Amino acid sequence: MRRFAIALLLSVTTAMTGVGLTVGARADEVPVPRSYGDAMRWYRDASRAGDPKAMFYLGLTLEQGLQDRARPQEAIEWYRRSAAAGFALAQFKLGVLYQTGSIVEQDAARARDWYAKAAEQGMASAQYNLAVLLETGQGGAVDTARAASLYREAAAAGVSEAYLNLGGLYARGDGVTADAVESLKWLILAVDAGVEPAEELRGSVAAVLSVEERARAAAAADAWKAAHPR
Repeated sequence: MRRFAIALLLSVTTAMTGVGLTVGARADEVPVPRSYGDAMRWYRDASRAGDPKAMFYLGLTLEQGLQDRARPQEAIEWYRRSAAAGFALAQFKLGVLYQTGSIVEQDAARARDWYAKAAEQGMASAQYNLAVLLETGQGGAVDTARAASLYREAAAAGVSEAYLNLGGLYARGDGVTADAVESLKWLILAVDAGVEPAEELRGSVAAVLSVEERARAAAAADAWKAAHPR
């Protein structure tokens, strides 16, 4: 079962309490209000003036009811406005909402569309989630070759679950040329990153390789880590 990068949304709310944006924008691009009351006033004023980042954070405050009660339907409208204006976090958020059926009716095809927009802006979590939908055929046709490409981009940005999925694709020759050494490389990276399901698959792939091939895979994993420090 493929895991999704939904947890990112939980950390986004810290930006409203003084910790900066999680991804997609610098913390100094959006002033941090001192209280939720100030936040609501600032976000509303800035949103009405057309600021897509403020629209997104206004949506979060409304969805979570941080000032009084939750207003999910108002929240979704601000998410849509922010996403339509090109804000990657809002596009990712809509992808998650349509994928999970939260606030809106579940629609994996729309989730794909919104993830794709955020992925095009280089958002690693969106690249990973879109790749999972493409690999599993949720919301449209299966496209494992594109999924593999997106997993590589997400892996380069530090999404460790992508290591496991790439290891599986190379082991099966699904969307890529079957390559047990390359598979083991990715699985070594997944195990080192603490991706729990990777250990068993790593053992299975390693068992079919020679000592020399296992050494090549380990060296390739070390080279990857050196080229992509986290």
